[in-house]
Amino acid sequence: MLDNLDPRERRSEDTPKTRETSAARPLSDREVPLTGDTRTATLNAWLDGEVPESEARATANARDVEFWLRVEKEVEVRREMKTPVHVYRQIMEALPTDVPAALPWYKKQVTVSPMVAMAATAGAVAVGMAIGAALTKGR
Repeated sequence: MLDNLDPRERRSEDTPKTRETSAARPLSDREVPLTGDTRTATLNAWLDGEVPESEARATANARDVEFWLRVEKEVEVRREMKTPVHVYRQIMEALPTDVPAALPWYKKQVTVSPMVAMAATAGAVAVGMAIGAALTKGR
């Protein structure tokens, strides 16, 4: 017995509640195969160095290829840029000189609030009692 919860379909109580054929009802959800976009796949392959530029220009959008060529040129220019000496000096002079050395973790001071200390003590007592009970029960 199937309950039809679709408010658009009206059923009378005397009709049998059976599943309708799939052809009679429209499909709202169905699996649709994804078609591969060869343009972006070729462009990505060119950017990865797997495909020559001529094939990327032929298959992908020429504007995309030109864009990535411009990006590559701009990146090359910026990689070659050096910080001017006077800016480098200003940065180094702005850094503090009296910075304390960092302590290793085992030398740092540990602070515990009283509530945390009491909870840890209660937990240790409970574990000790459980171990004691387990050892005395085995005798």
